[in-house]
Amino acid sequence: MGISKEDLELIEKIKLYRQDKEKLELLDFKNQALEKENKQLKEALKDLQKDIIGNKKILNQINALKIENIELKKEQETQKSHFELVVTTPKEARTVYGQIRQNLKKAKKEVLVCSPWITYLVEEFSGVEKEVNMKIITSFREEDIKSGITSLDKLRALMESGAHIRYNNNLHAKMMFIDSEVAIISSANLTRKGLGVNYEAGVLIKDPDQVKKAIEFFQGVWDESEDLDYDQLKKYAILTE
Repeated sequence: MGISKEDLELIEKIKLYRQDKEKLELLDFKNQALEKENKQLKEALKDLQKDIIGNKKILNQINALKIENIELKKEQETQKSHFELVVTTPKEARTVYGQIRQNLKKAKKEVLVCSPWITYLVEEFSGVEKEVNMKIITSFREEDIKSGITSLDKLRALMESGAHIRYNNNLHAKMMFIDSEVAIISSANLTRKGLGVNYEAGVLIKDPDQVKKAIEFFQGVWDESEDLDYDQLKKYAILTE
């Protein structure tokens, strides 16, 4: 007995069903694999985003450090320009003298000076414009007048140039200020030896805060010093005759 047409059709349908089922199972497997891969890709993307964010933070930190480094270099350069070593030697290096002369010529408002002895640069002081306020603190001892360390003629010349002079016999500081912008502080007295013979050293300062502090010190000494006038010079003139 042969297979009927209906049986053949049924067998064909069963074969197609099995093929479709296999295809569905394969598609389901592939879909699961794709979902797993997709999940892994999402996790990898999250890690990558974290890395990117981390790298951005690092780059921002690097850029911030670069900017900070540039600012520090600028500050260092500024500091270098604010402070300068000045010296006197018996040879050629006499930058204390040079800076004093150079800055005195630029004075427009005020010149403040303190030096226990002043026998040099008197001509330079006399050349300062009359409208410039000049205050000088020095020492004034009888023994120095007798020995010639203190020159009454030089002090008189300074007074005639318009300088207001006070004396303080405890003075040891040697300083000069020009227009509250420049301070010259050194070991050198304003004498020929101090500015041209001895080994002396100091600093030229243009830093506004440090110049201000130094001027405050000067003002404190000024307030504790005594006025020196022509009558006192005349009184002691007999000591040099």
